[in-house]
Amino acid sequence: YWEFELDGQFIEIYNENINDLMADSYLMNLDQQIYEIKNDEATMKTTITDVKTIKLTDIGLLEDALQKAYKNRYTASTNANNRSSRSHSVFLVYINGLNTRTGERVNGKLVLVDLAGSERLNHSQATGVRLRETQAINKSLSALADVITALFDKKSHIPYRNSKLTYLLQYSLGGNSKTLMFVNASPLAAHFSETLNSLRFAAKVNQTTMGTIKRN
Repeated sequence: YWEFELDGQFIEIYNENINDLMADSYLMNLDQQIYEIKNDEATMKTTITDVKTIKLTDIGLLEDALQKAYKNRYTASTNANNRSSRSHSVFLVYINGLNTRTGERVNGKLVLVDLAGSERLNHSQATGVRLRETQAINKSLSALADVITALFDKKSHIPYRNSKLTYLLQYSLGGNSKTLMFVNASPLAAHFSETLNSLRFAAKVNQTTMGTIKRN
């Protein structure tokens, strides 16, 4: 007797700005429309102002959303990658359920994040716009590592506000949530240093505990 509705939002974090990948006027509004992250401490819920919400009523609509986001997302060529992601993409899926017999309601949120990879400037040879993108990516990834380290060490202050990425993920990395991370590692000897750093980070993430999830 349960009925469920799924809604979705698809955004990217580019140079510490939020862009709506589902907006019809994506290119026109690029870095012009201001989207704000609102974290409600009482309900431990996160919202992004003015971001377009799409109804995910069938697999076709989901595939259309993924294709549109893939097409709109910032990518560019560097010496390290001929199609390098220059932003972090975040797909938010909102799940709302209603028991038609008892009237009971449940809700949850699935946050799917594709992080842009960290870059060494001596490898990518980034300059100009690409350089600013690299600096923004590395800074936000460093902020994510700081949050994971603070959670690992069980510190009283967690620096979620140090980047848009970690602020958006505050209640996904902490609070009443469960987090799963996949780390891509290259088998090439030339990438040994990055692979080693990725695996070390993955080990710390794997050892980080936030307690037992409680049903509200």
